[in-house]
Amino acid sequence: MAGDGVGAITVPGRQQVLVSPGFLAGPGDLASGDAAFADFLIEHRSWARYACDGGDTSVAISDCLTGRIQLDYEPGVSHTRWTVAGYDSPVGELAWHARFDLGTPHEIPLAVASAYSHALSYGSQAVRDEALWGRRSTRVELVDQMRECGWQDVSTLDGMAFRAPDATAGLIRWDGGAFYDEPDGQDHMAEVTLWVRHPEEFPHTAWTAQLSKAMPTRLIAVALDHLTDPQPAIRRRAEIPTAHRPAFRVIQRPGVTNTGPDLRGHG
Repeated sequence: MAGDGVGAITVPGRQQVLVSPGFLAGPGDLASGDAAFADFLIEHRSWARYACDGGDTSVAISDCLTGRIQLDYEPGVSHTRWTVAGYDSPVGELAWHARFDLGTPHEIPLAVASAYSHALSYGSQAVRDEALWGRRSTRVELVDQMRECGWQDVSTLDGMAFRAPDATAGLIRWDGGAFYDEPDGQDHMAEVTLWVRHPEEFPHTAWTAQLSKAMPTRLIAVALDHLTDPQPAIRRRAEIPTAHRPAFRVIQRPGVTNTGPDLRGHG
């Protein structure tokens, strides 16, 4: 995925550019992430946003009180910038969560949140469940998605693992080697880690996402889709991580200086 990098040098810092693949575009600055969050709420009006922790955290709650999106401006030792979570009921326990670290492009957690919001909008619980879980096991759904895009099976006794042919992205499903031992066997719930890295910085990762047990299949697939079928992301030149610039193509968008964020997969 190496690009020419020439456009990145000549484009002014405030000029918007397309970065491909988008998963290496960086998170954007906090203002861009905050603006993208605001755009999400304009489109998904069933969510209400609140400031918490003295303004260090911004939280949106769904109108059914079972969905939560959290943007941490000062995440501290957790290194978690975005969290998307679901609860069993308005007063129930946390059912699942997805945590995205500081380097994650904001488009990815907001795409997961968008898919979750659409599922919650269905009045029928049966239709809602199908929108979240689909009709196939999580293992089958994810494996098919990765194999269709040419990802390599590098599973171990720790878990099911696949990675992109150029090793810039991958998935680990911590199933205790169940897939490695018996690929066609029974599926069980397991935590999932998505990771992305610059090819020249092995083994250090650019960002990771931790997806808990019981996270709905379709929402995992939405996040994974940004790695298996990456699209360009819009960034200002100054927002692109310096270390990653040689790894992707930067395409100038002539005549565009607006700094508004792109929400790929949004809606």
